[in-house]
Amino acid sequence: MRIKTRRNKYIVGLLLLVFLTFLYFVLRESLPHYAGRIPLLGIYLLLEYLAYNYIREARPVLSDRFRVLLIVLWWLPVILLIAFLVVASFIPLQEWHQFWKIYLPGIGVMALLAKTITFALLILPLVIELFRLIFRRRIKPGGIYFYIQKFLKRMAILLGSLAFVGLFIGSIHWVSKFKTREIELQVSHLPESLKGLKIVQLSDIHLGSWASTKPMEKAVEIVNELQPDLVLFTGDMVNFSATETKGFEDILGKIDAPLGIYAIMGNHDYGDYVPWPDSAAKLNDIKLLEAFYDKMGWKLLRNENTVIDVEGSTILLAGVENWSATTRFHRYGDMGITMQNAPDTDVSILMSHDPTHWDAEVVQKYPRFHITLSGHTHGMQMGIQGFGIKWSPSQYIYKNWGGMYKKKLNDGHVSRLYVNVGLGHIAYPGRVGILPEITLITLTD
Repeated sequence: MRIKTRRNKYIVGLLLLVFLTFLYFVLRESLPHYAGRIPLLGIYLLLEYLAYNYIREARPVLSDRFRVLLIVLWWLPVILLIAFLVVASFIPLQEWHQFWKIYLPGIGVMALLAKTITFALLILPLVIELFRLIFRRRIKPGGIYFYIQKFLKRMAILLGSLAFVGLFIGSIHWVSKFKTREIELQVSHLPESLKGLKIVQLSDIHLGSWASTKPMEKAVEIVNELQPDLVLFTGDMVNFSATETKGFEDILGKIDAPLGIYAIMGNHDYGDYVPWPDSAAKLNDIKLLEAFYDKMGWKLLRNENTVIDVEGSTILLAGVENWSATTRFHRYGDMGITMQNAPDTDVSILMSHDPTHWDAEVVQKYPRFHITLSGHTHGMQMGIQGFGIKWSPSQYIYKNWGGMYKKKLNDGHVSRLYVNVGLGHIAYPGRVGILPEITLITLTD
């Protein structure tokens, strides 16, 4: 019987390997952005299987009824995540209903994040188990190692469950709990007409991640209550394509700013994560996105600059296309083109979606900017940003991931970067700790 059970496990493992291999080659054609994650998915499924079998042995913890519940809660999110990848391989995401496009992978991602905590707590008991096998020693009931294993199994289940509850709350409550962050931008010799001028920065709206227009209506109300003179949007209006903008024109078009609303494109706005039939189709999608901005009355800056006149005082506003210091994202930006014929002005502002651009090029080559405004990181949509604490998993990927950063230049001037953690979300349909942000920047001398 034991030999038959072991043989069945090998057969299941082989079938899973064949399935993942098939899925990899299918995704290379349909969703190339996701194909590279298949090996990680395979490793994750292996960890899922090992952790599940290890936890279900905790008989003092799990009643028969709870064991059935554990099976459902443990494996259903995995099935949903795989179902998303399979269905997306054959049906373009642009044709999906908004709810399924957001929550089918979203539930899987929430479970993955919660179970990461479970995996972490099981490392020590698994190490103990490994030593037991190596030295062929049995862990005696009542011994210290027995109680350590028992305690950590219980904590793994408890904390993993609490994490999932927190992530779930984040997807229905904190996801639209918009927070206004106010900062002052000091500019030496600032003309009187520019003192107190209010600029609102928005970033990473990701319209394709909203199942309803109501959160955006709420965000627009908050922006207008701030009475900004100028509104700047630093990229990622959509997730995959311009079709996601449908129904949002009138809502975002209600934002009021006397000096105008300006925008740039982020890495998601170019349609790079969708397999287009040809380059013409991709170009047409970008044109549809440009038309969306035109309908709202927003000015899209694509490697160009403009000068805003305020009672004889001037603001240089430069908008560069997506420019990243990493190879994971296409580089469309060109600062040489962006700054052509740029005149001297009282205030200079650069809009660049990816904050890695600031460190890699802007600080040394373009010191004239009083501030660079970026987004992109989302602060990983989870962490702590308050009470004197600033932490997010994002900091292990991005040196500058949220808030204000400064560098003193050789000539004594200070170069500043402000990273907005985004208004929207992607992948995980929620926020925990890092709330969606509306930034209010006030010019002072």
